[in-house]
Amino acid sequence: MLWYKKHLNAPVRQGFPATDLNESDCRVARGADRTWPALNREGMFRSPRAGVEFGDVVLTWYMNQGDKPLAPSRGQMQDHIGLSVTDLDAWVGKLRGEGVTFLEGPYRFGETRAVMIEGPSREAIELVEVK
Repeated sequence: MLWYKKHLNAPVRQGFPATDLNESDCRVARGADRTWPALNREGMFRSPRAGVEFGDVVLTWYMNQGDKPLAPSRGQMQDHIGLSVTDLDAWVGKLRGEGVTFLEGPYRFGETRAVMIEGPSREAIELVEVK
């Protein structure tokens, strides 16, 4: 959540607790119990959870369910998510200055341009310029 607030100016999802954590102390212990429904038989840990909003797009996530690092989202069933921005050059400058990882671009995307960046859990995020 902190990464999305810092780099993409995303507000915390309504109804989710705000946090005083910062990047140097953002470790939160996983909840003790798994719950269902879940994508696996063992159930899933739903605490802690976080969420941010981008207009009418809401991203909600839970902490890593296992002990292994997450794989990149590129090439997976959900390859990436896309968000629109009004001034791609300004965003590229901001994100490069903050050390965000760029996966691709800027590149032509139909009549406009886009870039692909990597989020904190190795998820690919496409920023598409709209005028």
